[in-house]
Amino acid sequence: MDFDIVVIGGGVGGVSAAIRAAELGKKVAIIEKDQIGGECINRACIPSKTLIDSVKIIFRQKKNGWIKGNLVLDYEYLLKYKNTIIEKIRSRLENNLNKYKVKIIKGKAKVYSVNEVKVDDKIITTDKIVIATGSEPIVLPDFPLNNKNVIDPWTAMNLPRVPDEIIIVGGGVAGVELATLFSAMGKRVTIIELMPQLLPGFDKQIAEEVKKRLEEMGVSIYVNAKSKLVKSDDKVTFSVNMQDSSFNLSADMAVVTIGRKPVTDGIDLKGIKVDTDNRGYIKVDERGRSVSNPDVYAVGDVTGIPLSATKAWRQGIVAGDNLGGRDSVMPKFIPISIFSGLEIGVIGKTLDDVKKMGINAKEVLVPMNEIPRAWTLNETEGFLKLVIDNNGLIYGAHMIGEGATEIINAFSIVMENGLKIQDLYKVTFSHPTLSEIISEAIQRATYGEVY
Repeated sequence: MDFDIVVIGGGVGGVSAAIRAAELGKKVAIIEKDQIGGECINRACIPSKTLIDSVKIIFRQKKNGWIKGNLVLDYEYLLKYKNTIIEKIRSRLENNLNKYKVKIIKGKAKVYSVNEVKVDDKIITTDKIVIATGSEPIVLPDFPLNNKNVIDPWTAMNLPRVPDEIIIVGGGVAGVELATLFSAMGKRVTIIELMPQLLPGFDKQIAEEVKKRLEEMGVSIYVNAKSKLVKSDDKVTFSVNMQDSSFNLSADMAVVTIGRKPVTDGIDLKGIKVDTDNRGYIKVDERGRSVSNPDVYAVGDVTGIPLSATKAWRQGIVAGDNLGGRDSVMPKFIPISIFSGLEIGVIGKTLDDVKKMGINAKEVLVPMNEIPRAWTLNETEGFLKLVIDNNGLIYGAHMIGEGATEIINAFSIVMENGLKIQDLYKVTFSHPTLSEIISEAIQRATYGEVY
């Protein structure tokens, strides 16, 4: 065999799987048709957060009124800065792969056998493979992309010039983050969402807070709205149908973000006996192995919801451990971070989810405006909500507000280790910090205060 393991896909999940297996003594190759780092590093997580964090400064200063006069965004410089950040992180990933002697092979992989992978005209032999090919935007007939003024989120991250009016079709994570970015730049943004709330599937109260902040930033939002692209010449026009009205909306550009699908082009999944679900996502067990073929592992978006770099990275570690002979399983809880006008951090289940499981549970809520540090930042909107049962076991933590994407990680430690509220009572947080909201939630849960 040329290699013990061949990883197909150089995104976050593929890289973490390759490095961990190599650390454990395996001879590993990783095949990537584009750039190491995949979507997260090159097109999504890193570029979007670099841009959002930069332009939110402008919105905050306008809101606070701390600076007189107008702040002017040098967007050309910001794009260069974003690309520099991407290159630095990508370079670090490549250096780490080289450090552990992982062979980087550029090209598109074709897989017809578990033990043979074809790249261009060369056959590479391997004992096992890891499929880490990710996902891509769904394109539907009602929203045909033209790469000009009807584009996908990837293209939106690299616009040389952002037009004045933008329609975003889809109010999920990508839609909300793009709306935050463009509205903070002073653009007129409209979101059209088919479901009854923004961020479908998330806590309803969080969705309402997101809507409130985005509207404060000037975003127009239509939920429960069916739409269809009817014109895309100089301007884009959508027909919108709601329960009590129908109308057209026009803008300079539209970004369509209505879901994603797995990328498995070139991989004969049936031929290598790899089962998928009804949406084409590969079925894996808690160790990252295909449920139907133990010689094939899969990590990241290609394994289904949640589609997140956080999950992909951890799945890669777990798969790499098992491929290297170290038993490892996926954690029960994966935190999710969203960088909207107000940061969002979520882990675990909502109260409705827990009640459907037949568990008697309640919510404990702490508003951000009760945390002194939030007042010093003039960011008092939002809350932390815990879902706990009568024994003090935490089933979910849902936070929206400044610092939520950092604070939520504390609950990953707590929940993964099965700690209860009473186990946390002695924990102290420094003052004044945003993380004191955790301490306040513990106190309220301990003394039975429910809001």
